[in-house]
Amino acid sequence: MSKKICPICGYQDDGNATYCRECGAKLTERADDAWSAYEQKGQYSSYQDSGQQASGGTGQQNAQYSNYQDYTANIPYQQSANDFGSDNAANGLQIAGLVCGILAICSCCCYGVPALIFGIAGLICAVMGNKRSKNGVGTAGMVCSIIGLILGAIAIVYYAMVINQLIQMNYFDMLQDMM
Repeated sequence: MSKKICPICGYQDDGNATYCRECGAKLTERADDAWSAYEQKGQYSSYQDSGQQASGGTGQQNAQYSNYQDYTANIPYQQSANDFGSDNAANGLQIAGLVCGILAICSCCCYGVPALIFGIAGLICAVMGNKRSKNGVGTAGMVCSIIGLILGAIAIVYYAMVINQLIQMNYFDMLQDMM
């Protein structure tokens, strides 16, 4: 019994295997026969395409065999279970929740009250939108709304402390006296 040789990786098999145990290519009696068979089927490229096209010649100067094995050429595209379009699309409530959450973060410096209003509205919209379908927009809306609520509450506490300090210093009385 003769040894079979893999035309791709050079593995030699003493048994009666049909395919290479290392790379999966079909074994032959001689390695030269196998390369021409694979090239005729279009599974392997005998010349590197970059040298063949860049030099403008026949590609003989870069006549190196490529070990690239393209087993994906005949596999049809399969959509995943969550990749069917309408089921995974963001709905209007999720988008409204995200917009309100962003507005809550931006308006936290306005004494905190608008941030609380936008934060609560955004949180309600995001939660209701996530009940219909879950995706990143609804989660981002919830996160932005919660951050806006926290920043709004911090702003209200800060401004309340500042106003209290100004009252204790009689700042408003001094302003009235100036007028």
